Amino acid sequence: MLMKHNKYILGIIIFVAVVLRFYNINSYPSLNPDEAALGYNAYSLLQTGKDEHGASWPLHFKSFGDYKPGGYVYLVIPFVKILGLTPLAVRLPNLILSLLTIYFLYKLVLLLSKSYTLSLLSSLTLALSPWHIHFSRGAWESSSALSLIVIGIYLFYQHLKSLKNIYLYSSIITLVLSLYFYHSARIIAPLIGLSLFIINYKKVVSQGIKKLILPIIIGILIAIPVLFSFVKNGGAARFGGVGLTADQGPIWRSNELLNHHNNVKIINRGMHNKRILYLLSWAQKYASHFDLNFLFLNGDEVPRSKVPEMGQLYLFELPFLLLGIFFILKSSVLDHKSKIFIFLFLFIAPLASSLTFQAPSSLRSLPMVIPLSILIAYGIYYFFNSRLFRILITVCYLISILYYLDAYFIHSQKRYPYAWNQGFSQIIPLVEAQKDYYQNIFFTDKYDQPYILYLFFSKYPPQKIQPQIKLTPPDQYGFSTVSQIDNITFKIPDNIPPLSLIIEASDFQLTGQSFKIYSK
Repeated sequence: MLMKHNKYILGIIIFVAVVLRFYNINSYPSLNPDEAALGYNAYSLLQTGKDEHGASWPLHFKSFGDYKPGGYVYLVIPFVKILGLTPLAVRLPNLILSLLTIYFLYKLVLLLSKSYTLSLLSSLTLALSPWHIHFSRGAWESSSALSLIVIGIYLFYQHLKSLKNIYLYSSIITLVLSLYFYHSARIIAPLIGLSLFIINYKKVVSQGIKKLILPIIIGILIAIPVLFSFVKNGGAARFGGVGLTADQGPIWRSNELLNHHNNVKIINRGMHNKRILYLLSWAQKYASHFDLNFLFLNGDEVPRSKVPEMGQLYLFELPFLLLGIFFILKSSVLDHKSKIFIFLFLFIAPLASSLTFQAPSSLRSLPMVIPLSILIAYGIYYFFNSRLFRILITVCYLISILYYLDAYFIHSQKRYPYAWNQGFSQIIPLVEAQKDYYQNIFFTDKYDQPYILYLFFSKYPPQKIQPQIKLTPPDQYGFSTVSQIDNITFKIPDNIPPLSLIIEASDFQLTGQSFKIYSK
């Protein structure tokens, strides 16, 4: 019966996923600076063939000095062309790709397990996952890269099933394309591809190694431009800004421990070596991604990447995750190699995040949501024949989703007003209308990268910004900004000259407004 209706059930799951992800997406959450940079650079390319800094069709976009991979910018271009420079145009490509992730997870699990129930439960778990919903509702390149990785994995297993080389070519190309979308994918995707190859080595080479040479060469050729561009265009500086070594804590700790010894001997330098302390720091950061506090209680520490009082997953899913791990090891629904790959996927997924100073990061470790969804679905699967259990699990999901939606749509903007960049879409048209009446306009820099939000919402002509844009020196994390455009200065000085318009940050929680505006 389930096999007969599985397409309809999958259609309902996709429909629910669309509703959860598409509702009010044009205005909530408020557009953040990274999204604005992606959209404005796509707009600039459409208008001039150059990005905001005047570079012609780059593979990495200088942006704030973080050299964003260009894949998502180019994906946005047709949407901006059709819909204009709007939040919807910037976010719609990722939303579509996030839905494809749900669909191809269903296809992948069905291919591996031959179980319609487990496949539908896996896709449903992902469709309802707060972790996946959160990063599907914005222009998050991490989510788009994940979609390509999941599709690439599915195509690889489709190749193993059919031994048709078109699937192998498609799998390698899709995995390589993920490198163009997000920095973390440059660690995750190659390791995923290597794991698939090693685990299924005999099947892969069964047609002869010669048949692997051409698709591998094609994959390398596609990867070379983005890797070369990354190294050439500030890749090392970017990693230096957000990488593990950006955290000076291990160095300070090493010096402190060495100073505890009167005579610094070789053994002491070995015990308190900064490299060892960095290794321990990495191990702690890696393990933190499996912390119950991160996964089920409080989630990410970055306000933009979380909702209040919630982890990355629903709390009631914890026992099903544990049961899923137990059952997947004991059952025969999946073969041995598929089980190994699911656990390898889980252990590979947080690697890129663990190499940064800000861990655990729900954004950089987003690929974890795929194996975790499968494991949770596995835990639910073994009780699903019970009608009472189906009712109970439905009630648990309904309550959890309502709690999440309340936290996301109501409490997040009140708890983290500055993180969500409230009010720019309303205040900037007002600033534009007043721009010619004042000699100086001073705009608060309390919000992150206000200049790019100004460019986006004013639809500032790219031809005008390219010759005048000038980034400030990078901060300790490698990020820069633009302090002035025309007569607008993105900082409020202590002494304000006459004929000035001032836009200050307001306390959103107290006033309900993000800005207060006055003239002098």
